[in-house]
Amino acid sequence: MARKPSNFQWLGFTDEQIKMLDFFDFIGNNGWARNSQSDALMPGLLKDWAEEGRTLEELQQAMQAIGYDRDDMRQLARWESKRTTGKFGR
Repeated sequence: MARKPSNFQWLGFTDEQIKMLDFFDFIGNNGWARNSQSDALMPGLLKDWAEEGRTLEELQQAMQAIGYDRDDMRQLARWESKRTTGKFGR
């Protein structure tokens, strides 16, 4: 688990994408663990992220930049699997 430092600035993203990154960070407070809240939010958020023309890898890089670790990146990939295949990845 990590949280964006208060003086951190997302670079290379639109205002809308920055809001999305901030929200991904906010709900990542539990490492994006699977629960009823994340089940309801994550597939739609990742869909919105993709519709912004952004990739999972860009999201993972942004989250790593503020301190999320390898396990957290794996969890994001599992959510992307849920979004794209309907099945939560392993």
